[in-house]
Amino acid sequence: MGSTLVEIPYAFAVGLAFSVVFYPIVGVPSISTGLLYWISVSLFVLVETFLGQFLVYASPTLELATIAGVLINSFFLLFSGFNPPAASIPGVYKWCYYISPHRFVLSVLVALLFGDCSEELTPSTPFMTSDRPIGCHTLENAPLALGEITVKGYIDKVYNFKYEDIWTHFICTLCYIVALRVLALFSLRFLTYQKR
Repeated sequence: MGSTLVEIPYAFAVGLAFSVVFYPIVGVPSISTGLLYWISVSLFVLVETFLGQFLVYASPTLELATIAGVLINSFFLLFSGFNPPAASIPGVYKWCYYISPHRFVLSVLVALLFGDCSEELTPSTPFMTSDRPIGCHTLENAPLALGEITVKGYIDKVYNFKYEDIWTHFICTLCYIVALRVLALFSLRFLTYQKR
């Protein structure tokens, strides 16, 4: 319990330090969106921290836990829906996309920045002179097969990062945190590598 509680303020402090520097650089002025961005980054730091703790508790050596962590993170990052995009992942590998915790966090972060648009598809004014959200701007140099499409429409169609799914993805991230804590608890209770 103590190893769980001690990580929470640290993760939120690290998430805040990152968000305070990064978020204004992106140029999105909304405080409420910035707050959600910070919480999402902080929850991702917690997922990674608790995954590392679980692997350390479940592995006989630190080296094995490190290698397992690299492999698991590489696997999850590969199937997070960015590269290859979610729409391009073959059907046989879709299950990898659905179980990736990185997918949920990446979807929230991208949707917060680029998916907020309640307007219909209309030609946009130039980016720098418009007060419309980034998601409402027409995507320039889009593939011809897509035609005229907004930034929001593009990330919805190609990457499957939908603004409407933000709260569902927050809940999924919290479920991953709880699941990793339970797995770590079982590892501490039932696994031992001491020789007697």
